[in-house]
Amino acid sequence: MKKWMLMGLTLLLVFVLGACGSGGGSSDESASSDGSGGVKEIKVTASNFKFEPSEIKVKKGEKVKITLENKDGNHGLAIPDFNVDLQKPSSAEFTADQAGEHEFHCSVMCGAGHSDMKGTLIVE
Repeated sequence: MKKWMLMGLTLLLVFVLGACGSGGGSSDESASSDGSGGVKEIKVTASNFKFEPSEIKVKKGEKVKITLENKDGNHGLAIPDFNVDLQKPSSAEFTADQAGEHEFHCSVMCGAGHSDMKGTLIVE
């Protein structure tokens, strides 16, 4: 009986230690910093009918992960030119393969200032 318990505890320890070392990266997004795997991670905060930052610059061909956080109210973030539409705080990845200025806007009706809630993605 003790032998089986010892074997079970050993397997449990191996499993727990294996899970701790599995990498997976940090879930902490930082504005305009390169994440692992060559993906540029950008955090956008929505509050009081504005986005912060309201202007985002990336390089053409760059892989981008954009994460929406709501500070005040319920907002979304849509970038139609790249088929991105975040309806709640979440993330989306895309390749910025179209040079130029691309508007992004709130995609969730959020009140009187909804139509003014816009920003620009600049692909250089």
